[in-house]
Amino acid sequence: MKSTFKFIPDSAILQNSTDCSYVKNKGSIKAVVGEVYSEISIAVSRLLGLYLIPQISPASSAATLSDKIKFPSFLRTIPSDTHQTRAIVELIKEFQWNWVGIISSDDEYGRSAQDHLNSLIQEAGICTAFARTVPSYVDDPLLPSSLEKALTDISNSSTNVVIVIAKDTIVSKLIKHCIQKNISKIWIASDSWSNSREMLSIENIGMAGTFLGINFKMGNVTGFKDYLSNLQSLGHGTINDFLEEYKELRFGCTEEYRKYLQCVQSSSRNCFYNGSLELKSPFACQMDNLSFVNDDYLVKNIEWSKTYSTHLAVYAVANALKKVLCTNGVCEKKFDFSPKQLLGELKNGTFSYNGETFHFNSSGDLVIGYDVITWQTTNTTRAIKIIGNYETLQSKIHINRSLIKWNTVSNQVPFSNCSSSCNPGFYRKYSVISCCYECVPCAKDYYSPIADSAVCLECPSWQWSMSKSDRCTNRTIEYFQWNDPYAISLLVFSAIAFVLVLLTGALFVKHFDSPAVKAAGGHYTFVMMISLLISLTGIGFFIGEPNNVICKVRQPLYGISFTISVSCILVKAIRILLAFESAKKGKVILQLKSLPVIVIFVGSGVQVIICILWLLLNGPYRKDDTLNDRIILKCDEGSYAAFGIMLGYIGFLALICFLLAYKGRKLPEKYNEARCITFSMLVYMFVWILFIPIYKNTTTDRYLSAVQAVAILASIYAVISCHLLPGCYILVFKRESCTREKYLE
Repeated sequence: MKSTFKFIPDSAILQNSTDCSYVKNKGSIKAVVGEVYSEISIAVSRLLGLYLIPQISPASSAATLSDKIKFPSFLRTIPSDTHQTRAIVELIKEFQWNWVGIISSDDEYGRSAQDHLNSLIQEAGICTAFARTVPSYVDDPLLPSSLEKALTDISNSSTNVVIVIAKDTIVSKLIKHCIQKNISKIWIASDSWSNSREMLSIENIGMAGTFLGINFKMGNVTGFKDYLSNLQSLGHGTINDFLEEYKELRFGCTEEYRKYLQCVQSSSRNCFYNGSLELKSPFACQMDNLSFVNDDYLVKNIEWSKTYSTHLAVYAVANALKKVLCTNGVCEKKFDFSPKQLLGELKNGTFSYNGETFHFNSSGDLVIGYDVITWQTTNTTRAIKIIGNYETLQSKIHINRSLIKWNTVSNQVPFSNCSSSCNPGFYRKYSVISCCYECVPCAKDYYSPIADSAVCLECPSWQWSMSKSDRCTNRTIEYFQWNDPYAISLLVFSAIAFVLVLLTGALFVKHFDSPAVKAAGGHYTFVMMISLLISLTGIGFFIGEPNNVICKVRQPLYGISFTISVSCILVKAIRILLAFESAKKGKVILQLKSLPVIVIFVGSGVQVIICILWLLLNGPYRKDDTLNDRIILKCDEGSYAAFGIMLGYIGFLALICFLLAYKGRKLPEKYNEARCITFSMLVYMFVWILFIPIYKNTTTDRYLSAVQAVAILASIYAVISCHLLPGCYILVFKRESCTREKYLE
């Protein structure tokens, strides 16, 4: 600050001035190049800004310096930390990390950078494992304890990435402690230490991990390397104190260094030198005239990014001076212009260097990007390598990953996420911290095809999956197929019954006028045969792939057709009972010739009404019953109450037949068909009573249709065996007894 006060114009000139345009401020200092550290630039710029003296910093990057109200005359040839923090976030995103630690210095540079970094990483979905602030000066008494706390945070945290925004002198102590404690991380360096040669020379620096950093652009300064390699005095009696001091430190022969050389030449193993001898060149103590001694030490150890930005700062001032002083190639030698004029040219003008055009934006920051660097260390060499760049205007980062040497097996990118990646078949369930989650397996019939899925997707209805699945598998479609052995058996027995009914019908037609046919029911026997054929045909609807039409047809078809059969049996039972109960009722019987028609129509009509109401209100339909890896196609009966009423009504008619037959059990043996009726109805009722529990316990099985088909077939065979086959037996094997006379006996 003392030096800065020397730059201020004579206060006597300005103390009574009312000139707000600063035109009278024509001191000899027109511009200042510097400072490096942001906190010093802030103090200096506040003072220089009072007089609008341009200050151009080659390294101060604190975001607050972009505030032109507070710092109206401050400019810099580097980007603001606002861009640096964006570059750091883009670098983290490039490697898909979301779990980082932050260590920053307790000064304007560190605080502003950390505040802006916190807001950016939250927007990017990155979480902070820890954030620690350390003092900004090496001699601060709180520094050791702060570094110890930072080391505890680093060692206890699961993160592998640590962002450090502090001076190289502070970071150097932190890294040395990490090497001692065998802590290896990925260090992301801010511009304040990413190009530090002193840190790169730390012993065993590679043990601390991988170093990545954001650095100011390292452009080429034409001729500067040659200059550093050939440092010489200008002659003519001029003395460069800086140059003389450097050459003395580098090449001078001190008594201490001479003793060290003698020790080395004696092949002793106990030759040591202190830090003051580290700068000594191998050429030290070999030449008397130091003016002509040079080597490449400065070329190898200078921070070229700051050299380039400093060169741009000087070049910008020179270009602005040219515009202020020169007109049409003619330049004035009087420096009587105000610093404000020079500041205006700096802010509004452009300048070119090495084919690139530069300008300052409205915040006084040079529009320029960053280099992304890494430290490459081996047992013999250490170097800072540029691996990419960051474009401030587009906010894009470009990285050549092949140039990075990770401290991992097969040089794989290290993992630094709060939670491990979720494999396919799992989904993320987030905890309180947005970056931390639990990998939860997908439930049965759900899947996640990719890693780190936010949700599990449900399988389509025709597919299924086990828990933890990454894909769905088609379900096996099952139904009572035609080629099933049970279906073939049913079809064979149905065909046999069908043929039996047809043969019986043909036989009864041939012997229609015989007493045996009339005793079996006459015309109504053919009605029963037709209904039985329909019932047998209906069994085919219980086999094969079901659909809504089949489901709606098959139950009413069986219910109505078999009801007609039972009604015909009921007619037979009534006629036999009335014919033989009393001879006095012959007149009555003549009056009841229409009774069979009434019984059949009324009996079957009630069933028709039941079936129609069933279909209208809640009829059967096809249902796909899903069981893990299978889909069973079956018919759901809709209203099981209606289904029960339909079967119950047939059972009711069968019960009446049974009771009438039981009542006529004492009739003459030759005319007594009560036993056949009783037996057939008992079989029917037994079959359907047994059907109920079996049907109920097989509701999800593909053989559900087979259960009812068996019950229907058993009922039909009972009717055929008890009502048709006895007549056939008489017509075929007992023809001599099939006469009117024999029946009248």
